[in-house]
Amino acid sequence: MEIIHHQEIIAPVEVIFSYLNDDEKMKLWMEGLESVEYPKGKKTDYRVGTKFIHTIKEGLNTQRYKGIVTAYEPPTLLAVKLMHPAHRIEVTYELTSHGRKTELDYHCELVFTSLYYRVMSVLFSWFTKRILKSQMAKLKLLAEQESVRRVPPAE
Repeated sequence: MEIIHHQEIIAPVEVIFSYLNDDEKMKLWMEGLESVEYPKGKKTDYRVGTKFIHTIKEGLNTQRYKGIVTAYEPPTLLAVKLMHPAHRIEVTYELTSHGRKTELDYHCELVFTSLYYRVMSVLFSWFTKRILKSQMAKLKLLAEQESVRRVPPAE
């Protein structure tokens, strides 16, 4: 299943990227994200190949997703692959700066491990898309609020 989302955010690209790159800021907009762990110790900075584990509360259950950074070009590109026994998720965030505004292009590819999970995904695709829209709205709101509070650079 493929999910694509595009939105304009009135904030500099660096502000938006910080919400994609900073573990504590991710918890503010990613519904259910409880923790991010790094098997090789504390995160210094993302780079291609960095491995992590997301612990996400999904309804009454808590799921652990093993992840790896597949593309990293700050502040315009971040891609990750998340693995779970039921599915694999490949997510790409591309940011294009237009001065005070930034375009966010989100692409997600879900690959299911069995026919059962594939059928369930079709039945609940509306729910998955609702969560995405909610998360993207939170990301937009947080980035725009932070952008308004920032002191403009001295000339």
